[in-house]
Amino acid sequence: EFPLTKSFSIGGGNLVLAGVGTRAKAAVVKIYGAGYYASPKVLKEASEKKGGISKAILKGGGTQAVILTFAMGVGAAKVAEALSGVSGVAPDVIESFQTLLLNGMDGFMKKGESMTLEFGPRGEVVLVTVRGKKVGEMKDKALHAGLKEMYLGSKPVSQALVRDMEVRVPEIER
Repeated sequence: EFPLTKSFSIGGGNLVLAGVGTRAKAAVVKIYGAGYYASPKVLKEASEKKGGISKAILKGGGTQAVILTFAMGVGAAKVAEALSGVSGVAPDVIESFQTLLLNGMDGFMKKGESMTLEFGPRGEVVLVTVRGKKVGEMKDKALHAGLKEMYLGSKPVSQALVRDMEVRVPEIER
């Protein structure tokens, strides 16, 4: 479902699939599948560090991205609310990010449709693509860090994604 390598809008060449997992409600209803991508350099460095690959990728620089492919139809407001649930981000930034998401999704994400969050290499830019079309970007370090934390941090939205990284990334280097 997710290509092993992919080129993204933000640049940095082809990124490599670091892990896949699902976001589920009550551990039963699948909401979306997530594929997390990072540069080969970031993945190589992460596989050499102690303390967990996802943590090393979270702290690593370089261009990164997560593709969300919806397993069911979800209203834009629910998606925007969930993706805006990052702590430590100024309220006006959260409001702008929600507006960008709502406008980009045009009311609804259907089963099989995708959204991509791309993380710029300098730790500030988040570019959003919906159904293959760029819908906008935000430049905010706290938002950038908070969204990456949502997928790779201590309480990830998909534990399966983090577990997959721990297995997949060391195999990439072989």
